[in-house]
Amino acid sequence: MTSLTNQDIRAKILEDLYNRKQVGQTILSTVSEYAKLLNIPGDLANFNLQYLVNAGLISGYSSGFGSNWVYITDITSFGIEAVEGGAQENLAVNFSIININAPVTQSQVASGTAITQTQSINIATPAELEQYLKQHFQGRQEIEELKVILKELEQQHKVDVVKPSTLKRVNDIVSALGPTAAVVMEFVLKYYLGVGK
Repeated sequence: MTSLTNQDIRAKILEDLYNRKQVGQTILSTVSEYAKLLNIPGDLANFNLQYLVNAGLISGYSSGFGSNWVYITDITSFGIEAVEGGAQENLAVNFSIININAPVTQSQVASGTAITQTQSINIATPAELEQYLKQHFQGRQEIEELKVILKELEQQHKVDVVKPSTLKRVNDIVSALGPTAAVVMEFVLKYYLGVGK
């Protein structure tokens, strides 16, 4: 059992995201990473991550309360304002325990920044995704690497074992490509994981 309340857990997650983004580190993006960081059960981490996504404090993909899947892409400007002392009313987060100058624990090597925007483009098939990449990123070296990873993802999907490490590799490349590529991660989550369908 943890001594942290849900409000404490949400504050710790926001603090971690804020601190990592401020120093240019890669953020944690999965339920299991936050469960390990905070030493709490996965379903408790999942519940609180979903709250933060739904409250607009962090951006990511969530299949809804009670599900087992959330993928975090960034802290929002609203989340930053909340951590820094503004925009805290009516939020079930214990902001009094946040120390925004605290060092990041269990840090990782930075490999890019996270996506802060989403696109309204609807891509329904891998062929449409390939066409989108060709139209918008022709000549970019990262695209060839992304195509290889997407083929791996397709194989994993066929045997119903999509690996979080593969999703992270996709996200890292998408992040490097910028906001226009956000639609790629959106497609991957919908098509391969059924998130947001």
